Formats: sequence, C-alpha cells, structure tokens
Amino acid sequence: MILEAIYNGEFYPSEKVVPTSPAYIEALKTCEKLMEQLSRRLSKEDYALVEELQTQSSIAQGEESEYHFKVGFSAGLLVQQEAVEQVKKINDK
Repeated sequence: MILEAIYNGEFYPSEKVVPTSPAYIEALKTCEKLMEQLSRRLSKEDYALVEELQTQSSIAQGEESEYHFKVGFSAGLLVQQEAVEQVKKINDK
C-alpha cells in the first residue's frame, strides 16, 4: 500500500521508476556512443569537462522533473477538491 511505503520510507519513484519507451532507450544508447567517441577524441582534461557537463545537466534535469512533479501533483489535488465541491453543490440542491 502506498501510504505504508511512504510512512516506512520505502517510496522512491525517482530512483525506481525508469522509462522504458523506445525513444528513451535509443537516446541512452546514442549518448553512450557519443561519450565513447568523445573519450577517444578528447584529451583527459577536456573529457573530464564533458563528464562534469553531463553530471550538472543531470542534476538540472532532476530538479526540473521534481518541480514538474510538484506542480502536477498539486494541480491534481486542486482538481479533486473542485470535483468534490461540485458534487456537494449538486447533492445540496
């Protein structure tokens, strides 16, 4: 049950949920191939910069995903609240 998982600290969707779409898988494969090419072509110092760029980009994307989740979840709760209020109005008539 979701409430038990949250209470017990076992709910980590950002760590456990991984997209499985063909586009996602293909993008990962392409990134891996590009990183391999760069590792062969660049100096160690330049490749280290590319790795740091990739790390920082991942952090930024994670932050963006978290923000979108919060906004989407909040909007869903507002929709639910509005729906409950509408049903109450109908039942009160």
